[in-house]
Amino acid sequence: MPTRARLGLGLAFVLAAATMYVLAGRWLDSRIFTPLDYPVSLENQKLKSPPFRINLKETYSASLALDYSSDDWYADNRCNYKTILYPEWRVFRLDRSAGMQRELWVSSEQLNRNKEFSAASEYRFHDFDASPGLYQLEWDIATVAPCLNNRHPRLTIATGAASYFEGVRSARLFCLFLGGTGLALVAIGSARASRQTRENPAALRIFPDMVLRSVTSIGRHAPSRLMQSLPHWGLFSGSILWILVFIFMILTPRVPTGILVPLTAPKFVAGKASAWPESILVHVGPRSRFFVNGEEVERNSLRNKLLEHRQLPWAIYFEADRDVLYMDAVYAIDTIQGCGAKVIWITPKMRKEWEQEASVRAPAVAREGVPAAKGALAKKER
Repeated sequence: MPTRARLGLGLAFVLAAATMYVLAGRWLDSRIFTPLDYPVSLENQKLKSPPFRINLKETYSASLALDYSSDDWYADNRCNYKTILYPEWRVFRLDRSAGMQRELWVSSEQLNRNKEFSAASEYRFHDFDASPGLYQLEWDIATVAPCLNNRHPRLTIATGAASYFEGVRSARLFCLFLGGTGLALVAIGSARASRQTRENPAALRIFPDMVLRSVTSIGRHAPSRLMQSLPHWGLFSGSILWILVFIFMILTPRVPTGILVPLTAPKFVAGKASAWPESILVHVGPRSRFFVNGEEVERNSLRNKLLEHRQLPWAIYFEADRDVLYMDAVYAIDTIQGCGAKVIWITPKMRKEWEQEASVRAPAVAREGVPAAKGALAKKER
């Protein structure tokens, strides 16, 4: 490639990379990922936000956010987020051309009709799709809760921004590569132009207007570059570096986190075939209620109650309702493992299969099946 063409192409790459880098940042700054974060007072049952603008066609979540407090972990009727559970909210779309006329866009009642109740609704957020435009949020709570005003309650509408940041980050990495390529072309072109100037200095001629021509054409090959010169050394060392990076990424052990849950095929366990003289069932019900063999115990007394039934070998059956809080189920599993017992988690599918197998075998096996009998007792207790 001619030296002048290499310099022009390098400058074009640098200019294009700088322009794309700046425009990507400007575009990301113009996106509104949290269109509403409005402070409210919980001395009123009806909350209303000012108009807010959405400029992304995404899935948004509406929530009544509170500052973190350790009171949310307790279930002793103290003032926490459970006081304002099960709200009713509505999102209206505003039309500027019609004098800010409101049109119902989505409501919590519509969402509850379209999907089943889940533990996620305990946390007071619902997802809905929205297109760019002007909106307004109305939020109704079941009872006033002025005790939560010190936790700075606010109505929020937000959407995830991770995919946008990842896209802009990838675009900027490409801009850095493009700009680096342009700078390399400029550097190589400048070096060649300087070398040509040193090798062919302007000489005095008798007839400067006469064009010099070669009488005999001799084709000469350019000398081979050494490994130490660019870009060969960069390609060689970069390939080795990337191979080492992938090897370390694959072979480096990962630190285990969370609760170990082995997934095995569920089998029916009869009372006579059980290895434990007395089977124990921990059942977690709604509103943070804990049962041990059908007997309700306090949350803080669960560990002491389990230690009363300590035996070797020791395994404890665990079962939870569909609408319990996630933190209550994790607390029960962690307490069981902290006592040194093995956890046997009874899922709804396992419960149904065990009951069917017990009914097929014999009424006696159904009575001796520990999980079925204890589960019925826990449900009766609730």
